[in-house]
This record gives sequence, C-alpha cells and structure tokens, in this order.
Amino acid sequence: MSAAVMTRTHVVPRGATALERASIRIAEGVARWAIARAELREDRREAMLAAIQAEQTRRSDPLATEHLLSQMGLRR
Repeated sequence: MSAAVMTRTHVVPRGATALERASIRIAEGVARWAIARAELREDRREAMLAAIQAEQTRRSDPLATEHLLSQMGLRR
C-alpha cells in the first residue's frame, strides 16, 4: 500500500491554458501508473520473502527422523 492518494479533483490554477490542464492530467496519470507499479513490486517482494521464510522454517518430517534412528539401531 502506498501513502499517496490520487483523487479525481484536478487542482488547476485560474487562467490555465488547455495545454497546462492537459499536462496536469497527464502528470496525474503517470503518477498513478508509477504508484501501481511500485505496489505490484512491493507485493511480489513480500510474497517472495514469505516463501523464503516458509522454506527456511519448515519442520523436519518425524517419519524421516524415525527412519534415521532405526538405521542407527536406536529407538525413539
């Protein structure tokens, strides 16, 4: 989530020309696009970190432990 909030209200100075109004609209569109890309990248990064953490904190299989103990001749 981003801290920037885009609204539909265009702040246009009084007496702005058509070119200036169009430039303001384009700038807001580019800002929305950039924020959306950054949020997608942040979501992918969080998902990747969660997957890495889940992989690193996996518990060992208890049956595998018993199998290794039985190969050494020990009981659990």
